[in-house]
Amino acid sequence: MGQVKTICEYIPREYPKFSLKGVHPDWEMHPSWISGIEALNAYNLWVSEVVLPIAFQWIEEHKADVYANVPERLKDDVGVAIAAAFQLVKELPAYKKTLEASKAYEEALAAGTWDSSKVNPVWTRIVKEVRTATEEVYAGQADELKDTIR
Repeated sequence: MGQVKTICEYIPREYPKFSLKGVHPDWEMHPSWISGIEALNAYNLWVSEVVLPIAFQWIEEHKADVYANVPERLKDDVGVAIAAAFQLVKELPAYKKTLEASKAYEEALAAGTWDSSKVNPVWTRIVKEVRTATEEVYAGQADELKDTIR
């Protein structure tokens, strides 16, 4: 959904008909299922409409190199274009630097010394608020739902 290429250009919008938000009425499915599907849809839209346009801008700037070994019949395949670009990116200094940094990150996680206090503070705050709100709304229904809350 939202990941379409045509004439070697990325289309960064999802056709509204394909959106999963509001597809199921609130009364039809388990609330966690509905919120999960809608959250996955929101993530997909973020990737399709924000992240991939950045990637395809880079691809456009390096088009000759990216598409040098891509067969004509696959030039409008998002996955193939990203794979070809990734092969180039893996050879660049910034990517190699991040591979080295990931080793230190994994070692710190394993040792319990990783300080996450400055990593993604906005996302972290949102996750905590959504999680807390979800727990609170379910707890408020404990009389009716008994021990079925998971």
